[in-house]
Amino acid sequence: MKRSNTVGTLIVLFSVVSLLASPPASGSWLEDGSLVCSARGWQEFPAMVSDGAKGAIIAWHDMRGGEYRDIYVQRVDSSGVALWAVDGVAASAAEDNQMDPRIVSDGTGGAIMTWRDYRTVTDYDVYAQRVDADGNVMWTEDGEAVCLAPEHQFFPEIASDNAGGAIIAWYDYRNATDANIYAQRLDPSGDTLWVENGVGVCTFGGDQKEVSIVADGSGGAVMAWFDARFKGIYAQRVDADGNALWTADGVAVCEAAGEQRVPRLVSDGAGGAIIVWRDYRSALDFDIYAQRVDAWGNVTWTTDGVPVCSETGHQQDPEIMADGDGGAIMVWQDARFTGIYAQRVDTLGAMSWMADGVPVCTTTGMQRAPELALDGAGGAIITWRDYRGSSYDVYAQRLNASGAPLWTVNGVPICSALDDQRDPKIVSDGVGGAITAWHDYRNIGNYDIYAHRVDANGVTDIVFASASAIGRNGCVVLSWEMGVDVSETSFLIQRGESAEGEFATLSVPVFKSSAHSFTCTDNTVLPRRTYWYRIVLSGSSGEEVYGPIRVYVSPVAVAYRLHQSFPNPFNPFCTIRFEVPHAGPVTLRIFDASGSLVRTLVDGWREAAEYSEIWDGRADDGSAMPSGVYFYELEAGDFEAGKKMVLLR
Repeated sequence: MKRSNTVGTLIVLFSVVSLLASPPASGSWLEDGSLVCSARGWQEFPAMVSDGAKGAIIAWHDMRGGEYRDIYVQRVDSSGVALWAVDGVAASAAEDNQMDPRIVSDGTGGAIMTWRDYRTVTDYDVYAQRVDADGNVMWTEDGEAVCLAPEHQFFPEIASDNAGGAIIAWYDYRNATDANIYAQRLDPSGDTLWVENGVGVCTFGGDQKEVSIVADGSGGAVMAWFDARFKGIYAQRVDADGNALWTADGVAVCEAAGEQRVPRLVSDGAGGAIIVWRDYRSALDFDIYAQRVDAWGNVTWTTDGVPVCSETGHQQDPEIMADGDGGAIMVWQDARFTGIYAQRVDTLGAMSWMADGVPVCTTTGMQRAPELALDGAGGAIITWRDYRGSSYDVYAQRLNASGAPLWTVNGVPICSALDDQRDPKIVSDGVGGAITAWHDYRNIGNYDIYAHRVDANGVTDIVFASASAIGRNGCVVLSWEMGVDVSETSFLIQRGESAEGEFATLSVPVFKSSAHSFTCTDNTVLPRRTYWYRIVLSGSSGEEVYGPIRVYVSPVAVAYRLHQSFPNPFNPFCTIRFEVPHAGPVTLRIFDASGSLVRTLVDGWREAAEYSEIWDGRADDGSAMPSGVYFYELEAGDFEAGKKMVLLR
């Protein structure tokens, strides 16, 4: 079941919820995930890598600048604290679109990213950027050019060169007829080390696309791709100088009948790779196959690959991680129960778990887009987007080295907040658990980026579950929920004049209103001022801090008043302001042109204050209303007023 999220469902002049203002400066993971970025516009499709210190570095493409996408990046520590600038650091905010980031560690606590870039407004190119452990951009502003060849370069992928730099591969239309595979290496300073615009990994006639890349452990890389030759999978290894080490234009990994697509690969730990793909040789449905190519380019398993899963119905979107013993763990989405399945293959190509895979999740609804990370004990933690309810959530499951599930059947919820959570990514936290990031529609209007940690036992680390602040009538009321049972005497309340400035501890009592709910009131504030609060939980293991929470203290309303909505016309959101000088019951309702009730925004007791309500253009049942004229009416005490607004979709 969906849990209503108190963050961001109501914006009032006297109240700003902390996570819409800025991420906690220090603290703990929050229920349903900690906010990574909620800047204006859409933030989507996170990519992530471990920071090597139990945290993660997360990159995404970001529309805060308007209609075009940029690349931003943020680091979160093991407690869910965002360590860099609020809402992330700009890796590239160049003209037009920068999209689809990929990321690897730089080996020193920072990261290197690559993306496809349309700043020339003529064709897509490939760019890259490095940020250090403190969030400083290390290379040219808006990124280093990796490839500026004519025509389009698409969907770059990245691997570490194990020397502080990276090797980037992409598919390339520079010959204006076919897509070919090219690659480039960058050193720690962002200088390209191979020929200008990259070396041709495969320039054979016909298309080569869907490239995947992994470091070979010797400064080079192994790449696999879909190839128009036999509609199969091919692979190539390049050394640290960009020289091809295997057959020119790649070795055939699979040339079976049908079509093989979407290869993914990992190192075999000995200079070669294990490759998995979606396979249509049966001509009935998609299956999952795998193959190992050794350091010299020899395929070592059955010709055209071993079947990982050939059950009835489609199996697709495989992902893979090396198991540390020369084999690999694979996961995919499966038509069986529209669920998620997994399998482990050893170094000889033998399947270690149940034939055709072990079920990870087979509950009702749809499960899609699985990703996995190693658990450090021979198993894996798998995450996916899950439609067992009324919208997509994020779930996870841990499998041990034998493929047995260790957590709740069908997975534990990482996030089941309001509306959709999609496209989760996952990295190991280094201590048996994992950190997951996704794009999230809970604040309705655009996607934001959230992240959460789950420990080795399937428990999400929640100390502070939520918090809010209300400023009115000469005071500020703080309210918060805990995910653990603590005493009201365990808290300190701190106040500052800014998010980054000093905070003073207040002498205010804290009251426990229920098992996990707390409140306190600060009566020493001034109206029309903005304050920042931190809630500090002190314990034997140290301090957990929630905040800073920003709150504006509104003046006392002197008369009833209903303001014109803004913007007007609107699509799909508008704000309705009103003022209530006396406490009492208040209703704010929206009607269509025929007089039928569409939405009740307020129906309850309100204290004397100024308020703002947001209407999202939807009815009470959640359906989107059509364009047209609408009326909103306020009733408070003996006061009644109404105004008109126009929805234009």
